[in-house]
Amino acid sequence: MNVVIIGAGGQARVVYELLHHDQQVNIVAFVDKELHEKEENINGIPVRGGLSVLPNIIEKNRVKGAIIAIGDNQVRENYYEMIRKMGLEMVNAIHQTSYCASGVKLGSGLTIAMGALVSTGAKIGNNTIINTGTIIEHDNDIGDHVHIAPGCSLAGKVTVKQGTFIGIGTVV
Repeated sequence: MNVVIIGAGGQARVVYELLHHDQQVNIVAFVDKELHEKEENINGIPVRGGLSVLPNIIEKNRVKGAIIAIGDNQVRENYYEMIRKMGLEMVNAIHQTSYCASGVKLGSGLTIAMGALVSTGAKIGNNTIINTGTIIEHDNDIGDHVHIAPGCSLAGKVTVKQGTFIGIGTVV
């Protein structure tokens, strides 16, 4: 499937690393409004302008999917709704060294980074980032548009509401 990554900063580079090993995914462009003045690339993939260029990229490259790789929860939430209205499938970027137990319910547009563990009965909402080395224990309910930073540990039956940011190394 041809996919675009929305964003071109640090989180976008992380998502690229998660997706470029997936033989079912062909990353055709990064889309980032901050770089609309100049054309750049990340690992040989072009960086294009803001969302206004997306319809042209979709048509020209037969793009079917997208993932939003921006750390700011509010920006990511706003883009999520816009991208879905364009008819793109929100893809998940899940690193091969992460582990999701059976029975875990995963939303769409997720990033689950290297070494993350998601235990049985957990539910991860849409457009959420579970960052490097994070532990999500049994029966957690993680809302939409959440960002759980690297090295966090959430004990069993924790609820994280929509739009929450949990900083690096936090233990709940």
